[in-house]
Amino acid sequence: MPGAPYGAPFFCLAPYAGKRISFAHARTGRAQQGIEKMQSAVIYEGPSRIDGAPIVAIVCKMQSAGKANRKTGDVVQTYILRADVDPVAAVKTGADVSVCGDCAHRAAWDADQGRMVGRTCYVNLGQGALSVFRAYKRGAYPAITPLAASRIIAGRMVRLGTYGDPAAVPSLKWRALLHFAAGHTGYTHQWRRRIAQGLKGLCMASVETAGEASQARAKGWRTFRIAAAAAPNVGREALCPASKEAGQILQCFDCKACDGASGRRSSIRIAPHGAYASAANLAALDARLIARGA
Repeated sequence: MPGAPYGAPFFCLAPYAGKRISFAHARTGRAQQGIEKMQSAVIYEGPSRIDGAPIVAIVCKMQSAGKANRKTGDVVQTYILRADVDPVAAVKTGADVSVCGDCAHRAAWDADQGRMVGRTCYVNLGQGALSVFRAYKRGAYPAITPLAASRIIAGRMVRLGTYGDPAAVPSLKWRALLHFAAGHTGYTHQWRRRIAQGLKGLCMASVETAGEASQARAKGWRTFRIAAAAAPNVGREALCPASKEAGQILQCFDCKACDGASGRRSSIRIAPHGAYASAANLAALDARLIARGA
């Protein structure tokens, strides 16, 4: 396996290929410099909490590069991937269920066409996610504990689940990763399930309908809802300030509203977005939501 599983007492650094360095030694000299310059690392390898299949959680962009995503700003990224299947192939076969669960934006099987169709997820898997997976399979990423990663990213914003649902990974790993962070964003479609309850107060419940929003809030979640720009609010909702419909007045880096924290803060909504939010795919999404009574 590329990298030791979480919980191992030692980890590898690229400048020390073939060697193991303890945390006690890693705080001094060249080892400390290696840690401070670390760009990406594995923080979890193990079974998915969704279906038990092998997955990996990888933290990327741990060093501020100056360049930033136009919507999110300069944010540390995390990828939750099948450890044994590349993300593009996983979508085509349905194996992405291990990291996406019952997300309504997954593709659905079309028996007439004999393939998965209608994916509305905004993530372009042929770019970041696939590159991260290939680097992981090459053994490019050292394995470190989430708390060690948190020390590297101290004072930074973190995005839980750049791709993949955070509920696939034990919630304690995320809490450790965020220990020294300045803030975070996180979303889960698994809010109905027991496996996600440890993320309450840490992630937003991702919902697609007014009914789902009401259900999630009744269970104690704040929500992040996909809705048409002209749609009315459901309860106490606000437009995502980083969205086009809100005029892109703030980046996620500055806003920090989607951290799942409870209290008096509003829930958030945003219009469908991303390369796959076509009229045909959105119509297919509506049909799936109706079929499951959402």
